[in-house]
Formats: sequence, C-alpha cells, structure tokens
Amino acid sequence: MNAQLSSRAYDPAIHHRRSIRLRGHDYAGRGVYFLTICVANNRPLFGTVVNGRMALNDAGRIAARCWREIPSHFPHATLDEWIIMPDHVHGIIRLDNGTAYRTPTTEAFGRPVVGSIPTIIRSFKSAATKHIRTGTACRAPIWQRNYYDIIVRDERALNNIRAYIRNNPANWDVLRYGEPRFYAGNRALLDLPLTAFLASRGGGDAADGPDRPTAWPTPPECVVSGFLSSMERAVFDACLADEIPAVHIVARGLPAAFPSRLQRAISDGRLLVVTPFDSPVDRFSALRAAWCNQYALHVVDNVVIGHMTSGGMLACLLADVPPDKPVSYLDKHEDATPNTEVQT
Repeated sequence: MNAQLSSRAYDPAIHHRRSIRLRGHDYAGRGVYFLTICVANNRPLFGTVVNGRMALNDAGRIAARCWREIPSHFPHATLDEWIIMPDHVHGIIRLDNGTAYRTPTTEAFGRPVVGSIPTIIRSFKSAATKHIRTGTACRAPIWQRNYYDIIVRDERALNNIRAYIRNNPANWDVLRYGEPRFYAGNRALLDLPLTAFLASRGGGDAADGPDRPTAWPTPPECVVSGFLSSMERAVFDACLADEIPAVHIVARGLPAAFPSRLQRAISDGRLLVVTPFDSPVDRFSALRAAWCNQYALHVVDNVVIGHMTSGGMLACLLADVPPDKPVSYLDKHEDATPNTEVQT
C-alpha cells in the first residue's frame, strides 16, 4: 500500500467531490437528473421524521408546494420521485418528458440557460425562500449555496435512486445514524482520525487495474468500512497485512468466533468490529449493507472512494454527506464522480 499510483493517482483538481458540474453536458436538453438541495448549516428546517415517515412543518409544506409547482413554471420539466427531508430535498426531474437518459451536447460553460436544471433549481430555491420568509418566522439563511446532481444514465440507476428516495425517511429513523451496540476489539480506535474507504461492487476487475489503491490521498491512521465489495475486501486484507488499524462495520450480528488472522488483529488492538445487529442476525441484506456505509460516512473525518457506479446506492449516499466533509476519488472514470456541485 506504500507504492505510488501511476495512471490512477489522486489529483485534488479532478477527484474532489466539490467539483464544477459536468463540462459539455447540456443541462437544458433531454435528460433525467437526481438532485439534492441542502438546507444551510444542515438545520432540520422542514420538520422531523416520526416512525419512518416525514412530518412536514410549515416551512416543509411550503418547500413541498414550491417543488410540486416546478412543472407549472417549466412545462418541459416532469417530476419523478421526490421527498422533502428535515434538512434537504431529494428529487428526480425529467426534461422534455423524454425517455433518453443522456444527450451529450454542449453549452457555454457557466452561462445561465433558460429552462436548464440550474435555472430550475435557482427558481425553486428563490420561490421557497420568499414564501418561507413570508409564511414563517424563519429569518436565517434557507439554503446552502450549491446543490448536487447525478445524471441518471439508465433504467437500473433510475430505479435504484427512486428506491433510495422512497426509503429515505425509514433509513433516517432506523438506520441513518444508529449506534452500534455490539463490538469486539479496541474501541479506542474510534478516537483516531478516521478515513472511510468505500467502493461500489464491480470495481477492481482485472481489466480495470489494481483491485485496491496502492497509495492514499493522505496515509490513513485508521480505515473504516463495511468491507463488502471486492475492492473494499482487498483494502481490508492490506490493512491486516500492513498493520494499519481498521474499524470493520459488519452488516450482521457478531460471530461466535473470529478467523485466526482477525483474532490476532483484535488481540493486538489493531481491529475493532462493530454492529448494531444482535447475533441472531446472521445473513447479509442490502438494507443492512446501506447502514454500514451510512454509519461509516457519518463517523469518519474524510472519505476515499475507490470505485463508484453512477446511480448506485453509494452515489446516492454521498449526496447526503455534509459539504464540509472531504471526499476523494481514486477512479478517474467519469462515473466515479457523478455528484457535482453547482453554484446557485
């Protein structure tokens, strides 16, 4: 893990999540977009989640009304799945009522375009701010300066994102920031500077090069992950071999006994295994796997993404990461950085 990356080396100008939106893409043309718009300072401005359902307050109902009215002001825009959460808005917007997922035409970069996604979001934010100011006592800033978009490239990604939006309230209550109740190993590792390493399934195939990073943007003091995908498991093996401390978030209950190499790392204080699930939970599920990634993203100081599938669960989860948490990408492929920040 100490060798230098060659063609996949980390470049903060390319791989940092806080990047400009996709150059050359026509954000006014036909397409499908997953959008995340956050409240300033991540305040729970729009209500709260109760028993897995979103309970909107006055400000939340105003934001919902303004979102529903988008097609009235932009007839070429159609709303798909959307939800108002306590501190953010998730929504899918189709332009031109089309079924095409991406049209690689060009526009003058940075120039406002009538009817484009940036124009629609700017209009929504402005209208919501005006009506919230009028209808409530809120005088604090309403929105973060920017928003995030994922260009939805196919039906599979669209269905993944729809499910993510629908399940957001339930995940918020049950999974989002739940604390692990069961552990084995050195809990003091959680006091170290923590780096999450996450990678979508399908990364690290032989044709794609090495199945684990051979260098990090910054050498990690402790690596945190569910270690579920092949690339994540390769990183876990490397941490054990190189004696790098690790926190393994497992998507099931703790086993009655650990393999010898894991037990040695636990005994040496280099490994912590944590889970919120009791021992009878002994099977993998996608919902529990999502919790592993959510908890990792919540507790760490910075995030490293080895590989990410556009429109997959990891891409959706990253849209909810606070904007001040650094996220780096090791994969230069375009799909590795679908979350782009746009100033509005």
